[in-house]
Amino acid sequence: YLNQGSFGYCWAHSVTHAVMVARLMANQPHVPLSAFAVAATIKSGRNEGGWCGLSAKFAREKGIPSQAVWPQGRADWRTFDKPEVWQDAKKYQVTEDWYDLTKPVHGQVMTWQQVATCLLSGVPIAADFMWWRHSVAALQLVEVEPGSFGLLILNSWLGWGDNGFAVLRGSRARPDAAVAIRSTAIWGGVNRF
Repeated sequence: YLNQGSFGYCWAHSVTHAVMVARLMANQPHVPLSAFAVAATIKSGRNEGGWCGLSAKFAREKGIPSQAVWPQGRADWRTFDKPEVWQDAKKYQVTEDWYDLTKPVHGQVMTWQQVATCLLSGVPIAADFMWWRHSVAALQLVEVEPGSFGLLILNSWLGWGDNGFAVLRGSRARPDAAVAIRSTAIWGGVNRF
């Protein structure tokens, strides 16, 4: 569980949570990753919002370093912007994700059917919700009542929901932007997918 604290870095936490879950789904070791590394690097340490598509692009291109080399909660990017940090990040680089190639990073759209298919297939999603002005990781499609489905999400706010987990229902469960994280690098091994 990653906590964004007082920073507007939810958009990097949603992707980082999704990457960590994708790794677990692929039976890779649990490694706490640093969402702050992604957001602070993109924003040069500024406390600014963004989109899941922006941080997913970063995770594809550079990866996400572990908290062992860039502690979670640290936005002082000049301190950690070092070659060894980015070498570590390559170990956790996104190697396959699904997103709309025709859209800019701030408008990565998936239909509800695509979201449901990914979640039913065990593929986590980073999802932006305009009604909430927030981004979270969607982990599972859940039936909230007969014929009605919602999303089990993992939030990045400490003390929110049930240890960060909750279910979004109805129209509030429909992301305005989303990126599915299919697989990540297997350092020293062969990717199972």
